[in-house]
Amino acid sequence: MDKGKDEISFEEAMKQLEETVNALESGTLGLEESLEAFEKGMSLVRICQAKLEEAETKITQLIETKEGKLITESFRIGDE
Repeated sequence: MDKGKDEISFEEAMKQLEETVNALESGTLGLEESLEAFEKGMSLVRICQAKLEEAETKITQLIETKEGKLITESFRIGDE
């Protein structure tokens, strides 16, 4: 991987992850290549997970109060 965690976009990490998975599934890689690809894939998964968690913390939801004021509230999924 050429770029560090902070330099690579989520979309690029996902693209590289898909390519890595396809290479592993093709069955054409040798053992050492497969291990390297697996390690790269796990690194990409961690990058994607971190970026998703970062995005989740940034999401806010605008709520209108009974008085008509708009306030921001942390985004919550379901009953969390």
